[in-house]
Amino acid sequence: MNKKNTNNTKLKTVYFLSLGCPKNRVDTDVMAASLIDKGMKLVFEPEIADVIVVNTCSFIGDAKEESIDALLEMAEYKKNGTCKKLVAAGCLPQRYGKELGESITEIDLLTGTSSPDRLPELINETFKDTSMLKGSHFLQKDNTPRLITKGQKSVYVKISDGCSRKCAFCAIPGIRGKSESRSIENIKNEITLLAQSGAVEINLVSQDTAQYGKDLKDGTTLEKLLKELNTIDKIKWIRILYLYPDSISDSLLKTIDKIDKVVPYLDIPIQHAADNMLKAMRRGHTKKDISNTLKRVRSFVKNPFLRTTVMVGFPGETENDAGELVSFITESSFNNLGAFRYSDEEGTPAVNMKPKVSKKESYNRWRKVMAAQKKVARAENRKLIGTVLPVLIEDTADESGYILIGRHLGQAPDIDGITYVTGSNAKIGDIINCKITDFKDYDLVAEEVS
Repeated sequence: MNKKNTNNTKLKTVYFLSLGCPKNRVDTDVMAASLIDKGMKLVFEPEIADVIVVNTCSFIGDAKEESIDALLEMAEYKKNGTCKKLVAAGCLPQRYGKELGESITEIDLLTGTSSPDRLPELINETFKDTSMLKGSHFLQKDNTPRLITKGQKSVYVKISDGCSRKCAFCAIPGIRGKSESRSIENIKNEITLLAQSGAVEINLVSQDTAQYGKDLKDGTTLEKLLKELNTIDKIKWIRILYLYPDSISDSLLKTIDKIDKVVPYLDIPIQHAADNMLKAMRRGHTKKDISNTLKRVRSFVKNPFLRTTVMVGFPGETENDAGELVSFITESSFNNLGAFRYSDEEGTPAVNMKPKVSKKESYNRWRKVMAAQKKVARAENRKLIGTVLPVLIEDTADESGYILIGRHLGQAPDIDGITYVTGSNAKIGDIINCKITDFKDYDLVAEEVS
């Protein structure tokens, strides 16, 4: 590859565009901090940046398309801005290597998912390089620098990386390798530093969070981690994301219910509800297993808030299968749900599965799923009217005229709705008790109560 870049002007400013999941965002924080530590200045407009870094995603077709479009858009600033180096980082270069650099010739540097902290070593090189595509994932240490915005109250913390499952549709194990967990001490030290910097909410993320610690083979478990994190001063909320249905034990549920800082929020990606689809997807559980898991959650955890993710258009999915999924969504009453359409991913078993579902039909099924969930969400939010919930204040008024904007404990950042708050003089970062007075589809309206 080794394509020469003749511009050797000193690089002073950098702009980041982070795409995809919260795990990617953590890696972006590490890349940004590593460059700032070397004297570069972070800017928020790509047209004035010497370096533009796009941290890409390649989970599904839409994510790949978004990443490629973003790289092409950022490449324009090499012609019309001050950009001297365009860096493609993350899952897309990790997966496609030099093919990506050769198809988008404006890219100057490829760096994958394994070494975001080493970006400064290559940022001033004068050639394209695939050496940073070796390895699969990155596990930061407790003292690994991360860029945390001043006043940032909610932070994602990656407790493990990689995935040891073999779902038929997913390319992540091939990109990031098998699951590898950080130690409890390592994670606790990082969160202690985040708390000292002002964080009050911690969102624990990984590809398979309920499996945390099992690869260490030393007795480390998610339950033990939660108990340790509960002792950190200034942290008020601990949220757990990405719990697979077949890994949620009674012990974990009891721990979630018992520990006061762990919010009663469970993100449980089910992907489907038709047994033949779950089997074809190689999910390792059945519809009955999912139903039993949801019953156990509601039995052990008081007033839980549930989120899930589903997929439509998987090869072989029939209209009846899609209808069964919609019925299950209606019956299960998830507070929040995300849906995506299947796309063929190179290197996964599903690529060779048939018959394929057309894009048009896949889209129609996606619309039906989201329409069903909208009704469920409205019904669940209607039940909350008159109840009192703690709300984390995150912003001041917007054009809607409400005084404050926040999230109650059942709303995860970025992916769920928000709560508009009236009658309060609270500051950003405060957690206040609010009475729910109204709702707007996925969002709530509330007023502070003493």
